Amino acid sequence: MSSSTQCATVRRKPSPAAAFSGTDPDPDPDSALLRLAGEVRGEHALIIGGNDVDLMCALIRRGAAEVQLMRQGVRPERATIDLAVATDIANPDQVQSVMTHIRRALTASGRVILRTAADPTGRLARLVTQTLRLHGFSAVRARRAGDRSLVTATLPWFGPLASV
Repeated sequence: MSSSTQCATVRRKPSPAAAFSGTDPDPDPDSALLRLAGEVRGEHALIIGGNDVDLMCALIRRGAAEVQLMRQGVRPERATIDLAVATDIANPDQVQSVMTHIRRALTASGRVILRTAADPTGRLARLVTQTLRLHGFSAVRARRAGDRSLVTATLPWFGPLASV
């Protein structure tokens, strides 16, 4: 006599509203940002923004090889960073300034995470996504984390901007 057993895995489907809202259930912007950073072991990271020593320490604890805080008025070295994080972007002029530094610092296939200041309308997040696409980034995604927006993107290995 043979007996056969079958196992079934039940996965809970997300509600349609949650699937399309792009919101993060965790309102703490640092933990949401670190979750988006994913695996950072061995990567070189650059943080552009306020005095984000806590974020710097968290990236080091997660295994980043090096984390730099960019000081005001200092340009980053060319093509030395795997992950660029910009925090508290508050206006369109700041978006352009941050993009200039990020584009210079990232290596080919580098990643970027940008966090806006309070942005209840989402207008600033839309500007950030458009700017990233104009600068040659791909896989651009925007999410909400509390009253802020988090935007992620990747610099592709190919194309005319990959060698800049």
